[in-house]
Amino acid sequence: MMEIRTTKPSNNPFYNTKSNNGYSECIVGFPTDSTANVLANCVGYACGRFNEIIGDMVYPYLNCNAENFIERAKNYGLEVVNYPTLGGIMVWQKGSLSDSDGAGHVAIVERIDSDNQIYTSESGYGGNAFWNTTRRNNNGRWGMNSSYTFRGCIINPAIGDVHYEQPKLKPLGEIAIDVINGKYGNYPERKELLEKDGYNYSEVQSKVNEILSNKNDWIPKEGDTVYVEKTGKATSYGEFNTAKAYFTGTIMTDLSSKNRPYPYLVGINGVCIGWYKKEALRKI
Repeated sequence: MMEIRTTKPSNNPFYNTKSNNGYSECIVGFPTDSTANVLANCVGYACGRFNEIIGDMVYPYLNCNAENFIERAKNYGLEVVNYPTLGGIMVWQKGSLSDSDGAGHVAIVERIDSDNQIYTSESGYGGNAFWNTTRRNNNGRWGMNSSYTFRGCIINPAIGDVHYEQPKLKPLGEIAIDVINGKYGNYPERKELLEKDGYNYSEVQSKVNEILSNKNDWIPKEGDTVYVEKTGKATSYGEFNTAKAYFTGTIMTDLSSKNRPYPYLVGINGVCIGWYKKEALRKI
Protein backbone atom coordinates (compact mmCIF):
# COMPACT_ATOMS: atom_id res chain seq x y z
CA MET A 1 0.00 0.00 0.00
CA MET A 2 1.15 3.57 -0.67
CA GLU A 3 3.10 5.62 1.84
CA ILE A 4 1.29 8.80 2.93
CA ARG A 5 2.99 12.04 1.91
CA THR A 6 3.06 14.57 4.76
CA THR A 7 6.03 16.70 3.66
CA LYS A 8 6.76 18.84 0.62
CA PRO A 9 8.73 17.00 -2.07
CA SER A 10 12.20 18.37 -2.73
CA ASN A 11 14.56 17.64 -5.65
CA ASN A 12 12.05 15.03 -6.82
CA PRO A 13 11.75 14.72 -10.63
CA PHE A 14 7.97 14.22 -10.46
CA TYR A 15 7.65 17.80 -9.19
CA ASN A 16 10.13 19.51 -11.49
CA THR A 17 9.89 20.49 -15.16
CA LYS A 18 12.07 18.81 -17.77
CA SER A 19 14.10 22.01 -18.01
CA ASN A 20 14.79 21.60 -14.29
CA ASN A 21 15.92 17.95 -14.55
CA GLY A 22 12.44 16.57 -13.89
CA TYR A 23 9.63 14.72 -15.63
CA SER A 24 6.79 17.23 -15.48
CA GLU A 25 5.01 18.87 -18.41
CA CYS A 26 3.20 21.28 -16.06
CA ILE A 27 3.81 25.02 -15.81
CA VAL A 28 6.10 26.54 -13.22
CA GLY A 29 4.32 27.27 -9.97
CA PHE A 30 3.83 30.59 -8.24
CA PRO A 31 5.52 31.41 -6.00
CA THR A 32 8.07 29.04 -7.52
CA ASP A 33 9.55 26.53 -5.10
CA SER A 34 13.32 26.28 -5.43
CA THR A 35 13.44 22.45 -5.17
CA ALA A 36 10.09 21.58 -6.79
CA ASN A 37 9.46 24.17 -9.45
CA VAL A 38 5.95 23.08 -10.51
CA LEU A 39 4.88 24.23 -7.02
CA ALA A 40 3.05 26.19 -5.78
CA ASN A 41 0.25 24.92 -8.05
CA CYS A 42 -2.43 22.29 -7.38
CA VAL A 43 -2.12 20.97 -10.95
CA GLY A 44 1.64 20.46 -10.84
CA TYR A 45 1.38 18.80 -7.46
CA ALA A 46 -1.54 16.48 -8.29
CA CYS A 47 0.03 15.37 -11.56
CA GLY A 48 3.35 14.73 -9.84
CA ARG A 49 1.91 12.90 -6.85
CA PHE A 50 -0.47 10.76 -8.95
CA ASN A 51 2.45 9.57 -11.10
CA GLU A 52 4.80 9.29 -8.13
CA ILE A 53 2.40 6.79 -6.54
CA ILE A 54 2.47 4.80 -9.80
CA GLY A 55 6.26 4.95 -9.83
CA ASP A 56 6.68 6.36 -13.35
CA MET A 57 5.52 9.44 -15.26
CA VAL A 58 2.81 7.51 -17.11
CA TYR A 59 0.30 10.39 -17.31
CA PRO A 60 2.35 13.58 -17.86
CA TYR A 61 -0.44 15.49 -19.57
CA LEU A 62 -2.62 15.94 -16.52
CA ASN A 63 -1.49 19.51 -16.97
CA CYS A 64 -4.70 21.37 -17.82
CA ASN A 65 -6.93 23.54 -15.63
CA ALA A 66 -7.71 21.65 -12.45
CA GLU A 67 -11.46 21.48 -13.10
CA ASN A 68 -10.81 19.85 -16.50
CA PHE A 69 -8.83 16.91 -15.07
CA ILE A 70 -11.94 14.74 -15.44
CA GLU A 71 -12.00 15.05 -19.23
CA ARG A 72 -8.22 14.70 -19.52
CA ALA A 73 -8.28 11.58 -17.36
CA LYS A 74 -11.05 10.01 -19.44
CA ASN A 75 -9.02 10.68 -22.58
CA TYR A 76 -6.25 8.66 -20.94
CA GLY A 77 -8.71 5.84 -20.28
CA LEU A 78 -8.64 6.41 -16.53
CA GLU A 79 -11.74 5.65 -14.46
CA VAL A 80 -13.63 8.39 -12.61
CA VAL A 81 -15.98 7.77 -9.67
CA ASN A 82 -18.08 10.02 -7.43
CA TYR A 83 -16.35 9.12 -4.14
CA PRO A 84 -12.78 9.40 -2.83
CA THR A 85 -10.38 6.58 -3.69
CA LEU A 86 -6.95 6.01 -2.17
CA GLY A 87 -4.23 7.67 -4.22
CA GLY A 88 -6.84 9.22 -6.51
CA ILE A 89 -7.21 12.81 -7.67
CA MET A 90 -10.16 14.70 -6.20
CA VAL A 91 -11.46 17.25 -8.71
CA TRP A 92 -13.50 20.41 -8.05
CA GLN A 93 -14.80 22.90 -10.56
CA LYS A 94 -15.14 26.55 -9.68
CA GLY A 95 -18.28 28.31 -10.84
CA SER A 96 -19.66 27.13 -14.18
CA LEU A 97 -16.77 25.04 -15.51
CA SER A 98 -15.33 27.82 -17.65
CA ASP A 99 -11.96 29.58 -17.66
CA SER A 100 -13.56 32.93 -16.89
CA ASP A 101 -14.65 32.11 -13.33
CA GLY A 102 -11.71 30.12 -11.98
CA ALA A 103 -9.62 27.05 -12.74
CA GLY A 104 -10.94 24.78 -9.99
CA HIS A 105 -8.85 22.67 -7.64
CA VAL A 106 -7.35 19.16 -7.40
CA ALA A 107 -5.96 17.21 -4.44
CA ILE A 108 -4.62 13.72 -3.78
CA VAL A 109 -6.36 11.32 -1.38
CA GLU A 110 -3.67 10.09 1.01
CA ARG A 111 -5.91 8.33 3.52
CA ILE A 112 -9.58 7.39 3.89
CA ASP A 113 -10.78 7.55 7.48
CA SER A 114 -14.53 7.00 7.08
CA ASP A 115 -17.40 7.60 4.69
CA ASN A 116 -17.28 11.26 5.73
CA GLN A 117 -13.57 11.96 6.27
CA ILE A 118 -10.44 11.81 4.14
CA TYR A 119 -6.87 13.11 4.45
CA THR A 120 -5.41 14.84 1.39
CA SER A 121 -2.17 16.36 0.15
CA GLU A 122 -2.30 19.42 -2.08
CA SER A 123 -0.79 22.67 -3.31
CA GLY A 124 -2.18 25.99 -4.49
CA TYR A 125 -1.19 28.50 -7.17
CA GLY A 126 -0.42 31.82 -5.54
CA GLY A 127 -0.42 30.14 -2.14
CA ASN A 128 1.53 27.42 -0.36
CA ALA A 129 3.66 24.83 -2.10
CA PHE A 130 2.33 21.97 0.02
CA TRP A 131 -0.13 21.14 2.78
CA ASN A 132 -2.26 18.32 4.15
CA THR A 133 -5.97 18.68 4.84
CA THR A 134 -8.52 16.63 6.76
CA ARG A 135 -11.64 16.95 4.60
CA ARG A 136 -15.21 16.11 5.56
CA ASN A 137 -18.21 15.95 3.28
CA ASN A 138 -20.75 17.63 5.55
CA ASN A 139 -21.49 20.25 2.88
CA GLY A 140 -21.49 17.85 -0.10
CA ARG A 141 -18.31 19.47 -1.48
CA TRP A 142 -15.71 17.71 0.66
CA GLY A 143 -14.90 20.85 2.57
CA MET A 144 -14.70 23.34 -0.29
CA ASN A 145 -16.75 26.54 -0.12
CA SER A 146 -19.92 27.24 -2.07
CA SER A 147 -17.96 28.52 -5.09
CA TYR A 148 -16.80 24.97 -5.79
CA THR A 149 -18.53 21.77 -6.94
CA PHE A 150 -17.04 18.32 -6.44
CA ARG A 151 -16.84 16.63 -9.85
CA GLY A 152 -15.39 13.26 -8.95
CA CYS A 153 -12.24 11.31 -8.17
CA ILE A 154 -9.80 9.85 -10.72
CA ILE A 155 -8.82 6.31 -9.69
CA ASN A 156 -5.09 5.72 -9.46
CA PRO A 157 -4.43 2.52 -11.44
CA ALA A 158 -1.54 1.58 -9.15
CA ILE A 159 -3.95 1.38 -6.20
CA GLY A 160 -7.30 0.62 -7.80
CA ASP A 161 -10.77 1.42 -6.54
CA VAL A 162 -9.91 1.40 -2.85
CA HIS A 163 -12.62 3.35 -1.04
CA TYR A 164 -14.49 3.35 2.24
CA GLU A 165 -16.97 0.53 2.67
CA GLN A 166 -19.41 0.19 5.52
CA PRO A 167 -18.26 -2.56 7.87
CA LYS A 168 -20.31 -5.75 7.81
CA LEU A 169 -22.22 -5.79 11.07
CA LYS A 170 -22.94 -8.93 13.04
CA PRO A 171 -26.55 -9.86 13.72
CA LEU A 172 -27.95 -8.15 16.81
CA GLY A 173 -27.93 -11.34 18.86
CA GLU A 174 -24.30 -12.10 18.07
CA ILE A 175 -23.02 -8.65 18.96
CA ALA A 176 -25.07 -8.79 22.18
CA ILE A 177 -23.21 -12.00 23.07
CA ASP A 178 -19.90 -10.24 22.42
CA VAL A 179 -21.03 -7.58 24.91
CA ILE A 180 -22.02 -10.23 27.45
CA ASN A 181 -18.62 -11.88 27.03
CA GLY A 182 -16.93 -8.59 27.91
CA LYS A 183 -15.56 -7.59 24.51
CA TYR A 184 -16.95 -4.06 24.80
CA GLY A 185 -16.33 -3.42 28.49
CA ASN A 186 -18.74 -1.40 30.59
CA TYR A 187 -20.62 1.85 30.07
CA PRO A 188 -19.57 4.47 28.91
CA GLU A 189 -16.70 2.69 27.14
CA ARG A 190 -19.19 0.13 25.85
CA LYS A 191 -21.32 2.78 24.16
CA GLU A 192 -18.31 4.47 22.58
CA LEU A 193 -16.84 1.23 21.21
CA LEU A 194 -20.14 -0.10 19.89
CA GLU A 195 -20.94 3.11 18.07
CA LYS A 196 -17.39 3.27 16.67
CA ASP A 197 -18.00 -0.19 15.17
CA GLY A 198 -21.28 1.00 13.63
CA TYR A 199 -23.81 -0.43 16.10
CA ASN A 200 -26.77 1.27 17.75
CA TYR A 201 -25.95 1.16 21.44
CA SER A 202 -29.57 1.25 22.65
CA GLU A 203 -30.60 -1.64 20.39
CA VAL A 204 -27.63 -3.76 21.42
CA GLN A 205 -28.11 -3.08 25.12
CA SER A 206 -31.82 -3.94 24.89
CA LYS A 207 -30.87 -7.26 23.29
CA VAL A 208 -28.29 -7.88 26.03
CA ASN A 209 -30.94 -7.26 28.68
CA GLU A 210 -33.39 -9.55 26.89
CA ILE A 211 -30.87 -12.39 26.68
CA LEU A 212 -29.81 -12.05 30.29
CA SER A 213 -33.42 -11.97 31.51
CA ASN A 214 -33.91 -15.57 30.33
CA LYS A 215 -37.68 -15.26 30.51
CA ASN A 216 -39.46 -18.21 32.14
CA ASP A 217 -42.04 -18.40 29.36
CA TRP A 218 -39.39 -19.35 26.79
CA ILE A 219 -39.67 -22.99 25.77
CA PRO A 220 -36.52 -24.16 23.98
CA LYS A 221 -37.03 -25.99 20.71
CA GLU A 222 -34.99 -27.43 17.91
CA GLY A 223 -33.53 -24.75 15.64
CA ASP A 224 -33.32 -22.04 18.31
CA THR A 225 -30.10 -20.05 18.34
CA VAL A 226 -28.84 -19.94 21.90
CA TYR A 227 -26.03 -18.60 24.00
CA VAL A 228 -24.63 -21.32 26.27
CA GLU A 229 -23.43 -19.79 29.54
CA LYS A 230 -23.07 -22.91 31.71
CA THR A 231 -21.42 -26.27 31.27
CA GLY A 232 -23.33 -29.33 30.14
CA LYS A 233 -22.65 -33.04 29.74
CA ALA A 234 -21.56 -35.25 26.89
CA THR A 235 -24.85 -37.19 26.93
CA SER A 236 -28.42 -36.37 27.84
CA TYR A 237 -28.10 -38.70 30.82
CA GLY A 238 -25.41 -36.47 32.34
CA GLU A 239 -22.60 -38.93 31.78
CA PHE A 240 -19.00 -38.54 30.59
CA ASN A 241 -17.04 -35.31 30.33
CA THR A 242 -18.43 -31.86 31.03
CA ALA A 243 -19.37 -30.03 27.80
CA LYS A 244 -18.09 -26.50 27.31
CA ALA A 245 -19.83 -23.21 28.11
CA TYR A 246 -19.76 -19.63 26.77
CA PHE A 247 -20.49 -20.00 23.07
CA THR A 248 -23.28 -19.39 20.57
CA GLY A 249 -24.88 -22.44 18.96
CA THR A 250 -28.09 -24.05 17.77
CA ILE A 251 -30.38 -26.53 19.53
CA MET A 252 -30.08 -29.65 17.38
CA THR A 253 -32.20 -32.07 19.42
CA ASP A 254 -34.91 -31.60 22.09
CA LEU A 255 -35.52 -34.54 24.46
CA SER A 256 -37.37 -32.54 27.11
CA SER A 257 -40.50 -34.67 26.62
CA LYS A 258 -38.50 -37.69 27.78
CA ASN A 259 -37.56 -36.07 31.11
CA ARG A 260 -33.86 -36.29 30.45
CA PRO A 261 -31.70 -34.34 32.94
CA TYR A 262 -29.82 -32.65 30.06
CA PRO A 263 -32.44 -32.61 27.31
CA TYR A 264 -31.04 -30.10 24.78
CA LEU A 265 -28.31 -31.04 22.34
CA VAL A 266 -26.46 -27.90 21.19
CA GLY A 267 -24.06 -27.73 18.26
CA ILE A 268 -22.05 -25.30 16.19
CA ASN A 269 -22.43 -25.52 12.41
CA GLY A 270 -23.85 -29.03 12.75
CA VAL A 271 -21.09 -30.28 15.06
CA CYS A 272 -22.44 -31.58 18.39
CA ILE A 273 -20.97 -29.88 21.46
CA GLY A 274 -22.98 -31.38 24.32
CA TRP A 275 -26.28 -31.70 26.18
CA TYR A 276 -27.63 -28.92 28.40
CA LYS A 277 -30.35 -27.98 30.85
CA LYS A 278 -32.63 -25.07 30.05
CA GLU A 279 -31.02 -22.89 32.70
CA ALA A 280 -27.70 -23.14 30.87
CA LEU A 281 -29.19 -21.57 27.75
CA ARG A 282 -30.10 -18.03 26.78
CA LYS A 283 -32.27 -17.55 23.71
CA ILE A 284 -30.85 -15.11 21.16
